[in-house]
Amino acid sequence: MHEDYRYLDLDGERIFAGLHLPQAGPAGRGVVMCHPLGEEKLWSHRVFVSFARDLAAAGFAVMRFDCRGEGDSDREFEQSDLESRVQDASRAVDALRELQPSVSDVTLLGLRLGASVAAATAARRADIARLLLWDPVADGDAYMQSFLRLNLMYQMSIHRRVVENRDALVARLGKGETVNIEGYELADPLFRQVSAFRLRDTLPAFNGETVIVQINQGDAPPKPDLMELCEGNPRCRLESAQEEPFWKEIKTLYQRAPDLTRVSLAALGVTAAGA
Repeated sequence: MHEDYRYLDLDGERIFAGLHLPQAGPAGRGVVMCHPLGEEKLWSHRVFVSFARDLAAAGFAVMRFDCRGEGDSDREFEQSDLESRVQDASRAVDALRELQPSVSDVTLLGLRLGASVAAATAARRADIARLLLWDPVADGDAYMQSFLRLNLMYQMSIHRRVVENRDALVARLGKGETVNIEGYELADPLFRQVSAFRLRDTLPAFNGETVIVQINQGDAPPKPDLMELCEGNPRCRLESAQEEPFWKEIKTLYQRAPDLTRVSLAALGVTAAGA
């Protein structure tokens, strides 16, 4: 396996990217991995790296990248939004094809909000073969409300009461101010764009195969909102994997997600003998 790290240019800004390549010659299949938001990106990083290496060992060319506003890419967090993340993902797909012309089949993989980014990107392109969505954010409004809840929890820990409720925080965003969420300055464009996102409205614009993986800590029934995404769509199927929520701060420091890896490799048609 070979790994190469570089900056991709997008309109004069830099996107930090890592390319994982198989040892045995050119790859015919590629995967572009879209990370989740904020602290979820931090906690899931090692699982992303491990899975990228597993894919490269199975014969795939894999591109990981930091969205602008996060990691080692340009911009501050508050200067980025959902649209810029979709642009970044599309640039990563182009870069993978430029650097590995042998790749003719591209999968977009995303975790949590990264799955939303992957789906939105695939809906705009005709050259994506499939989506692999790990525990996707299906309802952007509910997700952003949970994001704001983290600020309320912080207020409780510091002041033992909520000084600014959610309505007040949203009003501040509307005035052009930012709201701190676990050290990340949330601005109105990201809040509004994610709040308006619905995966059920985006998937119908994608003509390829979609595999959604529901991640559970134990046995759990399929989530109704994820089941609904695949209803009436023969190109979409729902799988499940048993893992802890490794995108959060938990007792176990996840180096890899073995059941999620097994399910995902199977979804990509990888057998014990390789891709």
